[in-house]
Parts: sequence; structure tokens; C-alpha cells
Amino acid sequence: MYEERAARLLTAVSAKGADACLVASKENRVFLSGFTGETGALLITERNLTLFVEPRYALQAAMETKGFNIVSTAGGLYNSINDTVIADGVKRIIYEDNYFTVNQFRSLEKHLRYEELIPAGDLMLRLRAVKDPGEVGIMTEAARITDAGVAKVEQLLKVGAAEKDLVIQAETYLRSLDAAGFAFPPVIVSGPRTAMPAAVPAAKEIAFGDIVVVNLGIIYKGYCTDCSRTYFIGSADDAARDMFDAVLCARNAVLGEARTGAGCQTVDARARAVLAEKGYGENYLHCVGHGLGLSDRELPIMNLQSTDTLCTNMTVSIGAGAYKSAFGGIRMTDTAVVAPEGAVCLTKAPCELAVL
Repeated sequence: MYEERAARLLTAVSAKGADACLVASKENRVFLSGFTGETGALLITERNLTLFVEPRYALQAAMETKGFNIVSTAGGLYNSINDTVIADGVKRIIYEDNYFTVNQFRSLEKHLRYEELIPAGDLMLRLRAVKDPGEVGIMTEAARITDAGVAKVEQLLKVGAAEKDLVIQAETYLRSLDAAGFAFPPVIVSGPRTAMPAAVPAAKEIAFGDIVVVNLGIIYKGYCTDCSRTYFIGSADDAARDMFDAVLCARNAVLGEARTGAGCQTVDARARAVLAEKGYGENYLHCVGHGLGLSDRELPIMNLQSTDTLCTNMTVSIGAGAYKSAFGGIRMTDTAVVAPEGAVCLTKAPCELAVL
């Protein structure tokens, strides 16, 4: 699996006129080699696949990685990399320009042996955008765990429950189901604060008549999920029900629109058209979605400026929302996989209007 991914990377590297790629970011190291240590680097050349690690990670690297030469960096990272650069006859090296800080890049320029450094741009993200069956399988299980977390929070929602306390309970429960961490800080917000798409849970207690937005995403075996649902506590008036229906219609429409070959721009436009038709065009404050995988934000990007095209087995966070100041917001988001007939939800938490 990892050797096949490295082979695909080498094809892309060659197309950029380079003969090697230096990989230092954790997500890309995991994708290409399986090594999950906090530090390390890969050098992918036409001759060799090499993983450079500190001595403390040597055993872990041997256990997690196959097909790579494992080299200790006890004598210094750049000394070790340069030995391989020289041995493999490397001249032109692609580097992760979106990962290195300015200081790190200056160190790279100073210490690495090369004739030319070529920025990777979004090369790595595009390589990761289409998932293989194993990755889809992991994300399917991650989505199942996420659904269980959403269901648990739904059981806990009641008048007097504090947002922050609910978040702690959600985190504890999801950890018990083998979530290794969280794709983003869990969100449980209520009342008028739901009108802020990026609201942070507070000490606020849930009140009768509140709208509650729940947004959970976990990390499972390195892969991220995203799921949001909206609930009503005690009652839902006609205005709230109308907004809920509009968002649900938009969410269902974009799932059908997000099929293989569709332009990401058109998927976002579909959500906006449905919401505008129902009178909520000005209340849609974010794009329809983005890729999910080893990071919680990957390619493709689904907004009005995107030039990306959806491909089969891309995994995405996709949905819709509407937000009114002093009133509240409705949000529905799913982790889904792109297929010829549309996006298929991996998260399956119920979307029907629920008054708790």
C-alpha cells in the first residue's frame, strides 16, 4: 500500500521536473509510510524510500513501516539526508512549502545538498484527496463512532445542562469508543449563540425553547470526521421549523449534487440557490464543504471560487446552514464519500426535526 502511494508520488514528482521529494509533515509521513511518530522525515527518490528518525523512534518505525529504509538521525538530520541525496544522485528536490516555516526553510537552504528546490504546492493534498478502499473503511468506522457520540449528546440535552459540561461528557464518551482525539474542539452551543457558525461552548445553561447545535468530529486511526445536527429544547415555533426545513432541503440537495465529475463550485451554488429560494439566501455564512482525511480540512474545497472537480472516493465534510442574529442558527453537516450518483453519507445520525 505505502509503496504504491510512493510510486504515485514519484510520478507527480517527475512531472514537476524533480527527482526526489522531501516530506516532513506528519500527515504526509503517515500517508506515505505509516509512521506516526511526532518527528521524522521521508526522502522519496527513484532509487530508494527512506525514513529518517531519531533513535527513540527507531523501534516504532520498524513496527509501523514496510518498504522503507530506516535511517537513524543520531548524527544530525541533514547529515543523514545528505548521505542519501548523494548516494541516490539527487539534484532537484520537491519540498513542502506549505509546511516549512521561514526559519525551517532557511535551514533547509543552508544545510541540504541540492541543485534546485521546487515547492510542492498542493501536490501532496491532491495525492491524498481520493481515498483507497482501506481509507474509506477506516472513515466508515470513524463515522459510526461519531454517530454514537451525537446520539449520546442528544440523550444528555435538557434544560439546565451547561454547554461546557456537555462537551466534557461527549469527549469522555467518544474516548471510550476508541476515538484517539478530536478533529476540532467539540461544539455544543445553544440559544442565540447558535447564530455564530464558529461559536465556542461556554458556561451557558440550556433554556426551554433553545435551539442547540451539536458539531462533533473525531480522529480514528489518523482519520477525521465531521457531523453536525440541530435540536430544539421543549418547543420549536413556526419560524424555527421553517428555517430547519430550508436547511434540510439544502443539505439533501447538495448530497445529490456532489456526484463524480461535478464541479465543486456548482455544489456550493446549489446550496445557496435552495436557501435563497426559501428566503434564507443572506443567512448562509460559509461554504458547503471541504475534504476530510488525515486532516480535518483537505482538498477538495467546495465554495464559489473553487476550480476543483469531485472524484469517486473523495471523502468530504458536506452540508448546509442558516444563521440569524438574535434568533439562532441551524446546521447540518455530514462526513460523506463521493460516488457517481452523489455523496453517500458515512455519518448517519438522524436529520429529522427533533424537539427534546
